[in-house]
Amino acid sequence: MPHRPRRLRLAPASLFGRLLLLLLAGLGAALALSAWLTLTDRGEALYRVLVTDNAERIANLVELLDGLDEGDRARVVDALDLPPLYIRLDLAWAGNPAEVSPQAAALAGALHAQLGDDRPLAVSLSHGEAAGSGRDEDDGKGRRAPSFFVQVGLADGGTVSFLYVLPRFIGAQPVRLLAALALVSVIVLAVSVLAVRGLTRPLARLAGAARELGTDLERPPLPETGPVEVRDAAIAFNDMQARLRRQLAERDQLLAAVSHDLKTPLARLRLRLELIGESGVQARALADLADLETTVADTLDFLRAGREEATVPVAIGALAEALADDAADTGAAVEVLGDGGAPLPARPRALRRCLQNLLDNALRYGAGDGPVEIVLRDAPQALGICIRDRGPGLPETELERVFEPFRRLEHSRSRATGGTGLGLSIARALARSHGGELTLANRDDGPGLEARLTLPRPPAAGRS
Repeated sequence: MPHRPRRLRLAPASLFGRLLLLLLAGLGAALALSAWLTLTDRGEALYRVLVTDNAERIANLVELLDGLDEGDRARVVDALDLPPLYIRLDLAWAGNPAEVSPQAAALAGALHAQLGDDRPLAVSLSHGEAAGSGRDEDDGKGRRAPSFFVQVGLADGGTVSFLYVLPRFIGAQPVRLLAALALVSVIVLAVSVLAVRGLTRPLARLAGAARELGTDLERPPLPETGPVEVRDAAIAFNDMQARLRRQLAERDQLLAAVSHDLKTPLARLRLRLELIGESGVQARALADLADLETTVADTLDFLRAGREEATVPVAIGALAEALADDAADTGAAVEVLGDGGAPLPARPRALRRCLQNLLDNALRYGAGDGPVEIVLRDAPQALGICIRDRGPGLPETELERVFEPFRRLEHSRSRATGGTGLGLSIARALARSHGGELTLANRDDGPGLEARLTLPRPPAAGRS
């Protein structure tokens, strides 16, 4: 097969992963927007409350100081200069530019509404030491607390300065809010995982049933439960399985009838041939009859593919050793390499027929410098069986075509050397009836052909 470049996947390959990723992306965006809106509204609401409260207090203090002389003003300011509102009389007019922030503009508007539009005043937002106020408030973590700095002109031309240091909770991180959002995220994530798994599990069950259907038409039907779409898919799958069983049963009945109808005339023909006096004609006729019987038997085996046999655990290593011993009894050299591992669920006679056909082909066409090898490679997912010979191999164009029914590996029409042309077709049909696959390839380490049979192992217990 040509090498295909691996594509970079930006999304999970499974439907479960993609749905979960989509839900998490939407959840993250929704929570981020919700947190931003909540924090923004929270800050604006707190500032609005503080502006309304402090505008009225500052206006009352300015009106009070307007009616006092310098000595009384100083005593009143000393008495009222308490956090969070600090008051100073000794700061010159700073002339700060007009603040354009919504909070400062709101405070300035509220003060003008209380004191009049002709009253000189300046409002600014500051952090830490505000406009020369001399106050430096720390929030306890090395950071300076945010504040309002207000200067108002008095009636006699003096200036009073106010520094309001905002409570720390306004500038602090909203830990409780963030913790609540995190808790909501965890809950929604857990619900999303359960919901997505519940949606994708029927699809996984349907895919598994479809894979099993290729090897076992008698598997139990799918449960017809769940949402409407899942039930409809299960009903359609079960109907398809039932139709396939009926069609195969009808075909098996037809094959049995054909086999029965052929046996009787073939038996009569054999009896009549034995009455022919000329021995040469009789021998040729009996050989043709034997070929016909073999062809009929092989054709029926190809169509049945061993389906009538029950599945039991088969020790593949022992089966390979038995085939090698049988070949040795005929004088052929066969070696078994590797370990077949744990027994594999299979139909014993069908699997033996598959391996025997491959071994016969290797011995018939691959007589070379060394013995035929049966190589076993066990893995958790599949068992590999490779039958290798040292014959001339095959052209690349023939490696797949030889599996076609009645196509022989050599051009001779002799039954003695060419067989019926169904050996590899039967072997592949038996392999696929076990859920496996059979391919041919020329050897990489010199002349020769190797038949590669791969048989899947069932999933381990408890593995999804």
